[in-house]
Amino acid sequence: MDQKKTSKGRQKIAIEKIEKENDCYATFSKRRQGLFKKASELSTLCEADVGLFVFSPTGKPFSFFHPSMEPVVSRFLSGGGADDAARLAEAFSRTRVRQLNQMIDKIGDKLDDEVEREKELDQVAAKRERWWEMPVENLDKEQLEQLIVFMRNLQSELHKMH
Repeated sequence: MDQKKTSKGRQKIAIEKIEKENDCYATFSKRRQGLFKKASELSTLCEADVGLFVFSPTGKPFSFFHPSMEPVVSRFLSGGGADDAARLAEAFSRTRVRQLNQMIDKIGDKLDDEVEREKELDQVAAKRERWWEMPVENLDKEQLEQLIVFMRNLQSELHKMH
């Protein structure tokens, strides 16, 4: 049986002014996030100092700097050069940011693992919680033993009531 694609997938759009105001705002927001992500990747991959200012269609300013605004702006204003102290500070800052990013990545990986583990445990728990709804023929040995214990406890509780 052939399954056909239900969507057109990623499509190219014409690069022209977006007339609808709400579409313009949504596009700006998405593209700004992508632009900042690329700037971050460039700074990480190439150890480049990056400074980026963007103003939204409403005039709200957004910025991205790596390692931080001060060294990037001072370096830009001084024509690209920096004194030795500033270079050392930038190198230290860049190294520290890289270390922190690596820590964040590791923590993110651990979080992803724990989320996956939680899903697996939820699935196991869901199966175990509803064992009593399954036909007896479908229960495994452990579930049958749980059913017998449950029934005996229920029987005992009922006898106590009468």
